[in-house]
Amino acid sequence: MINEDLYGYIQEMENLPEKEIKIYLAVGELIKEGKDIGSLTISEISNRAGIGKGTTYEYFESKEELIYKALHYFVIDSLKVVLLKMLDEGSFKDKFYSIMDYMWDSRLGEDTVQSIMSFVRNINPAYKEAPLKKSGEKYDPCTATNFIEILLKQYLNSGFEEGIFTEKDEIYRKNVLSSQVLLFLFLMKDIREEERKKEIEDYVYDGMIMLLNSRKND
Repeated sequence: MINEDLYGYIQEMENLPEKEIKIYLAVGELIKEGKDIGSLTISEISNRAGIGKGTTYEYFESKEELIYKALHYFVIDSLKVVLLKMLDEGSFKDKFYSIMDYMWDSRLGEDTVQSIMSFVRNINPAYKEAPLKKSGEKYDPCTATNFIEILLKQYLNSGFEEGIFTEKDEIYRKNVLSSQVLLFLFLMKDIREEERKKEIEDYVYDGMIMLLNSRKND
């Protein structure tokens, strides 16, 4: 079950060695500050994490492995509430509004989104089809890609099955969902008045449904 796998995955993330988590958080902080991923050095990351360079190499064989795992950790850590909301009981619409509420209340902003986009651009394609981690196996960050893909697919399928939209193409569905989430972030950045929150959420949701019903499906 995807929900049991995801809960277990998040729990394993939270139980990683303290120094390993510090390293991952250091990478996330540097990315948020606008640092180029490719130019980051082990020394720079270790200094930000407050641990020795030699200690860092005890956890990772190379800088590439460190960056790769850190990016996956950052994405799941940033989005775990959103991903878990996709597993909640409720309708397609209720879940989408719940996600927007979380984004609004947590001030999830452009820096986080830009970091997530960096993650997407830097995923090693060879890991995209990696199998889901089985219970009892060691924490494996490449599983992040699988969870996101599976949950997005399940969530969008639920809207189709509820008869909310007619779009069948999975790639188009994901592109529409992504564009509307980014639109919400853009509007949220410029409009923070609490009384306009519902207006913005309705605008984004209605636009998404309109787009998902705009094409003929044979």
